[in-house]
Amino acid sequence: MTRPSLNDERSRAAIVSDLDRNLLVEAGAGSGKTHMMAARMAAGIASGKYQIEHMAAVTFTRKAASELRGRFQLALESQLASGIAGVRLDPDQAARVHAALGNLERFVSGTIHSFCAHLLRERPVESGLAPGFSELDETEGDELRAEAWRDFLANARTTGHPLLVELREAGLKTGLLQKAFATVCELEDVDFPTGNAQPPDVKDVWQKLDRFWADLSKLLPSSIDPETTCKVQQRAVRFRRELRIGICHSLGDQRR
Repeated sequence: MTRPSLNDERSRAAIVSDLDRNLLVEAGAGSGKTHMMAARMAAGIASGKYQIEHMAAVTFTRKAASELRGRFQLALESQLASGIAGVRLDPDQAARVHAALGNLERFVSGTIHSFCAHLLRERPVESGLAPGFSELDETEGDELRAEAWRDFLANARTTGHPLLVELREAGLKTGLLQKAFATVCELEDVDFPTGNAQPPDVKDVWQKLDRFWADLSKLLPSSIDPETTCKVQQRAVRFRRELRIGICHSLGDQRR
């Protein structure tokens, strides 16, 4: 039984043969991008165009980097067993593949953070860093950012920071801004201008809301069942609760 031909057969062949060109491959999940990347690297090793100590594969996650390293090793071993596209390796090609397998630890595969850390460790004096430094992983980075946010809020409350006053007047909670803080930290190269816009006049909106709430209240039961599945009644209960705990009072003062 012969393997059915793929619509992208020519593109797959180019990946492992056009080794002197830069290629951009766009394909959906599960289409074999990692497999073809490993096959390209292995073909480059066999041809002598790539040297394993000069190769670096940068991925988004550590899991992907580990998978790519494993696929690369399998591709090299497969070449020794069956050659490239069914053609056996000549002695020089086989020697290069054997040498690569024996020096696989010199192949750099990891995230952009680990790749940059690798370069810095090679030149600690020039970079002004201690050779034993370590980069933060995603979990440690999230924890450090959350700690910085908590420290800022604690200091702001202690010193009576005017921003907290503005938040209370606007009816906002500090927790609502934590996600925005995380976004700014992730995109530190992006400028987020605050602008000088004046607060909008919400009197007309509040008047319409008052009329809507008055009309809706006439249609609601005097006592709403806590187990109700009606979305309108659930939202009405929530709004009444917010009124009781004072979340909307500050906005109500502004509209008057």
